[in-house]
Amino acid sequence: MKLPILLILLIILCHPGHAQTTLQGHVKDGANEEALIGALVSTGADTSVTNMDGNFQLPVADFPITLQISYLGYQTLTIQVKEAKEITLALEPSSLTLNDVIVTSGSFSRKTLNTPASIQSINREMLIRDDPFSVTNALNRTPGVFMHVGTLTTNRITIRGIGSRSLYGTNKIKAYYEDIPLTDGSGNSSIEDLDQEMISRIEITKGPNSSAYGAGLGGAIRLLAPTPPVQQTSAKSSLTMGSFDTRRWVLQGSHHDNKTTVSAVYSDLHRQGYRENSEYHRQQAGVTFKYQLTPQSYIAALGIFTHLKAFIPSSINEDDFKNNPEKAAFTWKQARGFEAYDKTLFGLTYYHGFNQDWSLKSTVFLKNRDAYEPRPFNILDETTFTMGTRNTLAKRWANIRFFTGIELFFDEYKWKTFENNYDDNSNGSVKGNLLSSNLENRSYFNAFAEAAATLVPNLNTTLGLNLNFTHYTLADQFNESANNISGDYAFDPVVSPKLGLTYATGAHHTLFANLSHGFSPPSLEETLYPDGQINPDILPESGWNYELGIRGTQPRFTYDITTYYMQIKNLLVAQRISDDAYVGVNAGLNNHFGVDILSNYYLPLSDRYTLNAFTSVAYMNYHFDEFVNDGNDYSGNQLTGVPQWIINPGVELLSDLGFYGNLSAQLVGEIPVNDENSLYAERYFILRAKAGFRHVVGPLELDINLGANNLTDTNYAAMLLINATGFGGSQPRYYYPGNPRNYFGGVSLKYTFR
Repeated sequence: MKLPILLILLIILCHPGHAQTTLQGHVKDGANEEALIGALVSTGADTSVTNMDGNFQLPVADFPITLQISYLGYQTLTIQVKEAKEITLALEPSSLTLNDVIVTSGSFSRKTLNTPASIQSINREMLIRDDPFSVTNALNRTPGVFMHVGTLTTNRITIRGIGSRSLYGTNKIKAYYEDIPLTDGSGNSSIEDLDQEMISRIEITKGPNSSAYGAGLGGAIRLLAPTPPVQQTSAKSSLTMGSFDTRRWVLQGSHHDNKTTVSAVYSDLHRQGYRENSEYHRQQAGVTFKYQLTPQSYIAALGIFTHLKAFIPSSINEDDFKNNPEKAAFTWKQARGFEAYDKTLFGLTYYHGFNQDWSLKSTVFLKNRDAYEPRPFNILDETTFTMGTRNTLAKRWANIRFFTGIELFFDEYKWKTFENNYDDNSNGSVKGNLLSSNLENRSYFNAFAEAAATLVPNLNTTLGLNLNFTHYTLADQFNESANNISGDYAFDPVVSPKLGLTYATGAHHTLFANLSHGFSPPSLEETLYPDGQINPDILPESGWNYELGIRGTQPRFTYDITTYYMQIKNLLVAQRISDDAYVGVNAGLNNHFGVDILSNYYLPLSDRYTLNAFTSVAYMNYHFDEFVNDGNDYSGNQLTGVPQWIINPGVELLSDLGFYGNLSAQLVGEIPVNDENSLYAERYFILRAKAGFRHVVGPLELDINLGANNLTDTNYAAMLLINATGFGGSQPRYYYPGNPRNYFGGVSLKYTFR
């Protein structure tokens, strides 16, 4: 009798339906790859919580099985696992509770809530709230950040007023794509030509709080590459059309398994433009690749190629701005001025974790830009080649984290100018005789170290140090020895320290304070005298930044409030000496006091619908303390090119049925146009809206959307050429008009192979 019973028990125990397998995996942040500690991983029957390394184990009786992964501040991920193998799961942040999202502040990855600096994250959801043609609106919803937009290629980003005196581009703000600097050796940054589909997240550090990124006065903008969903291979195509004959077509492909991650994007954007002489055409192809060599090491590569041609309408005077804003500046229209370039970016990264405590990350990069720009006063032909490396070493103890590294790159910048012999009958620019030929070599070296420690429960401190060397040489390859302007200039080494503190008043509220130093060197062009000789006395702008803030998360409510004060000495001023010709001078001392407020409140309307309200407010009281330029005393005046306040409210509807929509606004205060403060651009209010429907049927995902910009049809200055001067009796050309009311609509189709 015992034998049959034993046989029956043996059969039951060996039956496949009762066999159990242990499923192992790792949960991380999808962009910066930081392990998510305490994430819930559930099969419905069993639940596991990730440990200090982000790892989990789950008993599984049979495959395939559906896993649900959730973590505060991130979108819940649902995925089907077909076999018992170790898996890596990447979560994307939610726009509802951003204080719980992990960001890379300075040298360390940590929750925004626990960061002793002003840092904000723009995730994918926030990025696509608006039209896909530009990242402008997403950046402008960050308090303290203001992106002026003349055209799709003529932009100026300011952070807390820094960079407002740059004429035609972004300066004194560091920008990175992953770990590759987008800032050149002269401090100029360009992010506006990167297609939205090449960006998964934007992290903005405001003020000189980031030792790891050069202690720039304005701060740092870091763009993160797209990461495809885990355990998925897909293809996607999208088409968006809009006003001003705008067309954007995108083709994407991606693959992500446990070893290999590949994402490829091709985009083609064309716009005829609202204004005369403003046609724009950009083609871009980008690839990101990552291969996991071992659980502790990987190699990654990325490459982006951009071909662009954009005509330039330039700025116009006040009469034309009010009555004929679609006009181009007369000379730019007659010369058919444009900017054209081919640009290549390539990076290769190796990461190795020696154990749970040590890690090394090394990146080498190459950049090349070949550009041609016919302008009314001459034709500029330029080539920039950059090579460099960025290396970091990190160590973690029980209560201390340490991080150190170096960034080094060299720019070789060749530029020539030619006569522009256009006339009434030439229908555009005509290349004439050579006017100048120059070779600049620019070297940039940045060494940094940062340590974070828990001193007592709830109190954390961060210490950072940055050391910078910047050097320029100029070789005049055109003029004879009597007029030759060749020379070199090296700034004294600049040391920038920082100290940050955070104090947790509870599980969901944190006080933070920091003290930091920053500097911004002048470009080589700003170091030249009017006769072309190098000015050895010009100094970099520098200053100390003081911050105090509080951030927290209540049920359904997130807030971040920061007040800051920064004093900047050796203010660099672009002094105009002729039509579109400038030199740099140190002219004074600036005081920057401000308050940044960011809040988010979401309300579940039902099991299917959520209403999310978001607001950012920036109060910016920036004044010249001591400012004398060219014999004129502007002390006490408001900083030129910056409004005193900006408010960005908005509301969006989210639904798991596929419907979505948002309505957002921007209110901008009046902006001083000149240092005398005798002329201000008027304050303005603009309104935007977007609605769509997303639906999944089997392997197909369809997304249809419609939207509108400037619903109020406001005539406003989207960018200003500050301190413009009229020549020959003409009015100064201060204004770049914003686009009037305009519309867009798009459709995308995604097919998932597995």
